[in-house]
Amino acid sequence: MRIRYALIAALATVLTACGSTLSGQALPAEMDVRTLDVGSYPTEPLNAHDDDPVPPFYEMYEVAAMRIADYVINSRDVDAQMIYGKRATTVSAGVMPSELGDGPAMSAVAKKHKMLYGFESSGAAMDSRVESDLGWPTKRPDNKLTATTMVLQFPDADRAAAAAKEFHDTDFGMQEGRNQPVTIPGHPAALSHWRPDSPFLRTLLPHGPYVIAFLLSVATPDQQALTALASNAYTEQIAALAETTPLTDEQVMTLPWDPDHLLMRTLNPEQLATPEGSGYYLVTGKHGILHYSGDQLPTDRHYVDEQLTKMSAQQVALSWGSISIRTPDPRAARRAVTEQLFPWQVEAEAANPPNLPDAACVENKRPGASKRFSCVLAYNEYVGIVSGNQLLDAHQRAAAQYALFANTR
Repeated sequence: MRIRYALIAALATVLTACGSTLSGQALPAEMDVRTLDVGSYPTEPLNAHDDDPVPPFYEMYEVAAMRIADYVINSRDVDAQMIYGKRATTVSAGVMPSELGDGPAMSAVAKKHKMLYGFESSGAAMDSRVESDLGWPTKRPDNKLTATTMVLQFPDADRAAAAAKEFHDTDFGMQEGRNQPVTIPGHPAALSHWRPDSPFLRTLLPHGPYVIAFLLSVATPDQQALTALASNAYTEQIAALAETTPLTDEQVMTLPWDPDHLLMRTLNPEQLATPEGSGYYLVTGKHGILHYSGDQLPTDRHYVDEQLTKMSAQQVALSWGSISIRTPDPRAARRAVTEQLFPWQVEAEAANPPNLPDAACVENKRPGASKRFSCVLAYNEYVGIVSGNQLLDAHQRAAAQYALFANTR
């Protein structure tokens, strides 16, 4: 009897080992993904052979910015009326946001004080953009509230304080004497200025090794309204940063950029494995992904948040047009399919992918939709969302995404 059990155990071990080397090997009660029509799309993750892609050192600031995204407030946190997003971007010392001031001048300061990385997120009360590339910012008169949040990390508090002062002094000096300094209630260390005939305020605050900066606007030139908005923004951002810890320069260079391998199991048609933290190839938590409303995601941050909340999203990856979401359990993932919890408004149902369980497709008829068809699918605790201009293409992408999930369990 003991010999019999030993033979059974040995056979099970061999079969298990063999099964692990066959991509798409079906398990009991699970479909064989090799039978799906995936077209030419890949079905193996980029780290299929236990070789996670390693970004070059000069791109690690992108990874650090993805991490800090979960601890940067967005426009809705500044004022609940600002539900619209206008694409987040990662920040390097070589390319600084125009919302902070003149790009080349701000870059010189950032380089001088050894800025490690940064993150910028913009939003507004209406779907309209602030123009800040030329001189002092401007906007449409009917865009009553706008906010750009910037968080920049330096090696230590002394360099952050020196950089904040130089950022402010340089920008203030370039305003041709038209701007006036202002103070922010509750945050006396903030360095701020505004233009009395303009509804905008630019303000910076050194906070430990960080520089927190905002470009804010209200409906009409109103210094009291602007400083009150800034005071609340600083309070919220300081509280958010208290939930994380600063990075050393060594840590920036060695951060794992997809530690839970959600991005690795997200459809990546061209197999491009370079972190791109401005919306194309990245992974963040549920809060962090809201910064990307207005680009790969629709501009309405409030709606995106509602849909992600309904499926209890924990982590989200964006991969060149594909989206993967980790939920707490299979039930939450299946809810995304049965309730068609796309992060955008959908207009009409479309045929579902053949032979693919837990999947639903829709037609995006709204003006400005990037693709005509989209499909949502569930696999265990994961949700995948893919899109294509042809229904067959959307079906093949959905099948490939399902296979990727199955092949990286």
